[in-house]
Amino acid sequence: MKIFSRFTGIVACASLILAAGCSANGIAPSGGPVGLSAPGWISAGGVLYHAPHYMATAKNANRAKPPGILLNYGNGPVLVSPKMYVIFWGFKTYGDPDKVKKLLVKYGKVVGGSGLNNIYTQYYQIVNGTTTNITNPRGQFGGAWEDDGNAVPAHPNDAQVAAEALAGVAHFGYDANGSYVVATPHGRSSSGFGSSFCAYHSAASYNGKLVSYTNLPYMPDANDCGVNWITPPSDESGVDEGVTIVEGHEYAESVTDPNPPTGWYNNAQGEIGDICAWQNVKNDPFRKKSYSSQPMYSNASQSCVHSY
Repeated sequence: MKIFSRFTGIVACASLILAAGCSANGIAPSGGPVGLSAPGWISAGGVLYHAPHYMATAKNANRAKPPGILLNYGNGPVLVSPKMYVIFWGFKTYGDPDKVKKLLVKYGKVVGGSGLNNIYTQYYQIVNGTTTNITNPRGQFGGAWEDDGNAVPAHPNDAQVAAEALAGVAHFGYDANGSYVVATPHGRSSSGFGSSFCAYHSAASYNGKLVSYTNLPYMPDANDCGVNWITPPSDESGVDEGVTIVEGHEYAESVTDPNPPTGWYNNAQGEIGDICAWQNVKNDPFRKKSYSSQPMYSNASQSCVHSY
């Protein structure tokens, strides 16, 4: 995602927690300690989280791309064995009229091993001199949790979303390769959803360890976040298309740049999904199903592609 935040430089190691695993960008590999005093990190509402990085709406997206774009590696972690955990926050209490939960669970169960997700395998992390590429295992769905014990504010702020992501970590268990998705219900989305952004991903600290998480609002509530974008798959309604378009975007960026911008990032164009946002959306195959998806950026071909 593109940075709409105060973060202006590479994260520096906090002197409080200098450790052997600390990398050049100041954050240890996934599972290592977070730099508690590093720029871009915010302590609020009882949680420590990074300033969010947003996916633009279709109207606000920049589609003018110069040639020769490359994503550059910032010496930080990636999710080398990615796993998607979905927290359905208040869906029973506040409603799910468009059956987003059912769609998102079905989608999560088949993303692993897909041609789209294989694009990420060209990207890697370097830890203590060892290069490890992102993998594309078949089973990337870690599970779903419907949390109706915590009330959802009318417009959850960043600290509240981060806190819910950490509640998900407590429920599922900590996974250094996990992408924890906070899906908010109908009518309960963060301020600015649908007008300035469609979703965002960020990072938070869980017992001093890095957590990659996503704020995924209720896409059918916003016309500019994929509703009726293309002809939908035969078993899906057009109003739901943004669910997979946007979560696909966020998952790709959570995997390749979990602590933005210390993973794979381009200073002018953003992350792997930003460069290709709201362009050439197709119904991509995921095993026996198909789901509406945007392409992702491939350094190998220097272009937006749907498979690799």
